[in-house]
Amino acid sequence: MDLTAALLASALALPASAPSPEARLGRVEVQGEAATAREKKTLAQLFKAQALFEKYHSLAPAAPLRFKVYARTRAETTQELELGLMTPGGRQPLALDAEDRFALDPAWRSLPGRTEVRSRLADGRVTWRPDIRTPGVPDGERRLGDLRLQCRVAFGSGVARGSTLFGGLLPLDIDDCWDRDWSPSNFADKPVFTVTLVHGERRRVLGALLLHGLRDDGGPGYDWGYSLRERMFRLPLGDASWPDDTHVVFEAMDDLPAPQDPAAQALQDDWVRAAQALPPGLAAAEVARRLGPPSDETRFESGRRLQRQLHEVKTPTGPLPLELVSLFDADDRLLKTSLRRLEPARRD
Repeated sequence: MDLTAALLASALALPASAPSPEARLGRVEVQGEAATAREKKTLAQLFKAQALFEKYHSLAPAAPLRFKVYARTRAETTQELELGLMTPGGRQPLALDAEDRFALDPAWRSLPGRTEVRSRLADGRVTWRPDIRTPGVPDGERRLGDLRLQCRVAFGSGVARGSTLFGGLLPLDIDDCWDRDWSPSNFADKPVFTVTLVHGERRRVLGALLLHGLRDDGGPGYDWGYSLRERMFRLPLGDASWPDDTHVVFEAMDDLPAPQDPAAQALQDDWVRAAQALPPGLAAAEVARRLGPPSDETRFESGRRLQRQLHEVKTPTGPLPLELVSLFDADDRLLKTSLRRLEPARRD
């Protein structure tokens, strides 16, 4: 393949410019698998990640750098990750901690940059991320500055898939880490239902279009129809109004329902009252009968399903867009809901 063709193929794999978070979608059901090889990284990529970590370390000055490997197509394959360093003398096993992470060994600098760290799982069944966490952050939370740094390291080095050309170190989409309304993909520790930014008294529950790949276009660059899709989230990383010590708080799918937004609950609107009255155990068809058909829905590998309904309430200050996100079990029975106010994307 000549250079022009290679560049064109790489460009086609990148996301189109991000639509407004409140854009209406049709049904979203992503299947298939990209052909990009994911099971290996080179030492050159890992040490490039370390250089970027040091360059932007002020975003998370107390955090160390580790790398995390995920089983992405079948959850039960996690125990088969088995990383190895492919040295000139043969394969050396690389131990992972309890969270499937490892740190760089300074001795690896004596090896050629093309030396690979490789999982035994191949054919797209793994994916990689830096894992950057400030000590002392509670379980179920992340620090926003950590995730800002993690994005720059991941997508500027090639550790996250699809971000380099020719196996080298040319970043293609690190600019997305400065986007005010969007970010490249992250993965929560558990299947995620809601993500809330918290700084002091200020709170923002993120819209569903930033979760589970709902803004992805279903093309070959976005094959999230597997285990990791339940855990995927994106953040408004470039919104400087949220400082680096902002808490990113997760409500997992298996957690008890979080309290609903009081401002949304107080709205005098028949649709809102009907949404608040939905009892657990209700069939998905009955939810649609009461509130109208969903704007989009996603079924996960686990059998769980999310539906999203959009509604607009007239207020004295203008229309207020809302979304109701409903989580169903494998039998299509309602587990819990979240009624969220939508914040429009800002424009220059």
